[in-house]
This record gives sequence, C-alpha cells and structure tokens, in this order.
Amino acid sequence: MKFMFLATNDNKMHLFHILLNAINYHELGNEIAVVLECASPKLLIDISKGTLKMPLFFKAKELGLIDHSCMACTDTFSATEAAKSLGISLKGDLSGHSNLHAFSDRGYSIITF
Repeated sequence: MKFMFLATNDNKMHLFHILLNAINYHELGNEIAVVLECASPKLLIDISKGTLKMPLFFKAKELGLIDHSCMACTDTFSATEAAKSLGISLKGDLSGHSNLHAFSDRGYSIITF
C-alpha cells in the first residue's frame, strides 16, 4: 500500500510521531512519502542547526521517505537554506504549495495528525 504522511505544524512531537509511523509503515513493506507543509518546515531550521535532536528525521531521510517540503511554506518561515543544507527537496506545483492530488492520483492514502 501507499501512504503519504503530511506534517502540518511546528510541534516537534507532531513531526516525531509522523516520522515514527512513516518508518514503521515503511518497515512493514508499504510505500511511504513524508511531506512537510504549513508550519512544519520551521522545524528544519533547528534540525539543521542541531538544536533540535531528531534522529528519526535522519533515519527517514536515509530511507528516502521524506519526499519534499512545501516551497512556499519553507520560504515563508525562512527555512529554505535549512532545507537545502539537509538535502530536502522543495516542491510547489500548486501555486507554490504541495500538490496533494498528485499523491492521491498515484494511489497514496494521505495521513495527517
């Protein structure tokens, strides 16, 4: 099965649980994509500085589970350089934002918390 996990706020525990579940679903054999949208790209700043310790972020990245961060939202929160330094791609097919339909059109179920 295919699942897209959508992170939408800048609460570190929100992202932690998104990543925890995304990795679990992946390890159970599912196809996974994690998308950072809305305020969640703000967390990339502290992750890139090392002031937010989030080993699950790096594990998810290593597994190729982090699809992208929303281009417009990442820019709004001045997190573009952090995203680039972490190797996170930026996408903005929908007026600068993430196009969720592109995932559902490819058979992904969208999960958010």
